[in-house]
Amino acid sequence: MFGAFHIAAVLVAVIIAAAGAVCAKRLSDAGRVRLLAVCGWVLALMEIYKQLFLYCVVNGGTYDWWYFPFQLCSVPVYLCILLPFLCRGADGVRSSTAGPVFTFLAVYTFTGAAAALIIPEDYLRSYVTLTLHGFVWHGILLMISLTILLSRMADLSRRGFARASMLFLVMCAAAVCINIAVEPLMAASYAEGLIPHSYAAMFYLNPYHLSPQPLVDIIQKSAGIPLGLALYVISIIAVSGLLCLLFRRLVSAPAASRS
Repeated sequence: MFGAFHIAAVLVAVIIAAAGAVCAKRLSDAGRVRLLAVCGWVLALMEIYKQLFLYCVVNGGTYDWWYFPFQLCSVPVYLCILLPFLCRGADGVRSSTAGPVFTFLAVYTFTGAAAALIIPEDYLRSYVTLTLHGFVWHGILLMISLTILLSRMADLSRRGFARASMLFLVMCAAAVCINIAVEPLMAASYAEGLIPHSYAAMFYLNPYHLSPQPLVDIIQKSAGIPLGLALYVISIIAVSGLLCLLFRRLVSAPAASRS
């Protein structure tokens, strides 16, 4: 991390993401929804490649649930693909159903993508394609977030952020359920030496194991795993809330200056 390749890859990802978001401003709302859906399908194809590569090449025909695609940086795949269906009707992108999704993609996806690009430890690998996959993936996520922000498609009000945060909490609950459900499968495969990981870590919220996230594991060792996970979730919401406040001021600044 923080070598020449890492820094160069981040700069390229940020520049291309920003350029794509600026170009997307020229589209209509419906056109941007279609663009976001295309991004979702591109990410889905990339994820299929990654899963097959891990299963066939890295793990020799055994599935490692650690890589199951349900992380903060994975759920935009599903949300983007669903957007055209959520935006149908008279309200379009302003519908009550699509609103929290746009805000989630604008704020929480930005949080996840930025954190992963800054600390890409999970995808700096000896396999070139997996490393490139990681940078391209999070670059696309950044473009999705910036497209929604620059086009003012997200509800950045307190109510809008609260609804997006409820969506985030629902996903956290689903992640915990997945981690609990596959615990026996992971334990058996790990005991036989078939996979490198001993547990699933969707959203890094496994209630049985110390978190691999920095500082979280330290808190868990002294205060317990549940409290550490709760503080981890709260910290993500807090950081995303600060970003939402910043984005709201930046987005409203041009309108204020024109008035």
